[in-house]
Amino acid sequence: MGRRRQVSDREISVAAREVFLDRGPKAPVAMVAKKLGVSTATLFQRTGSKQQLMLMAFQPDSTLVTELDRGVQPGVPVREQLGHVLIEINQYLGAIISASVTLRAACIESNLPEPTPYQLRTKLAAWLTQAASVGLLTVVDADTTSDILIGAIESRHIHSYMRQQHLTSQQHREYIDAMLDVVFPGR
Repeated sequence: MGRRRQVSDREISVAAREVFLDRGPKAPVAMVAKKLGVSTATLFQRTGSKQQLMLMAFQPDSTLVTELDRGVQPGVPVREQLGHVLIEINQYLGAIISASVTLRAACIESNLPEPTPYQLRTKLAAWLTQAASVGLLTVVDADTTSDILIGAIESRHIHSYMRQQHLTSQQHREYIDAMLDVVFPGR
């Protein structure tokens, strides 16, 4: 008899996320076990239930949004800074939106991790206000501008999730660049 395959929590999370995003919340746990090369019983021993497996799978790898927390950096072009901020927000929101939609479809209640999308809006508005106060950006209403930028990112993730379309990092960067051209023309 062979030795049981050892899998890490991270491997379990990645495999489960792939299966549930590809097949939906009704996908059997056996599909995750097969992908990992372990038995369904072994997987249940590690996670306890399908609900716990799904919660484990959809916890974001990182809840840090460091670019926003650093604030406006002197000497760095504001467009470049804002692009980095929005790319980081985009990656984070992509993870929590797909997780939230899938968990809700499975009737699993879970709280959004922090920072929540609302907290991100508040932080981005503060960042935009700071950039405007030092003359790097012209911002008429930082709260509304923040809502527009984050709302566009959220909407794009929801639409791509619903169409089961995977967007590349390059496509996300191009979209953010185009969005900045519209919101801040001439910068």
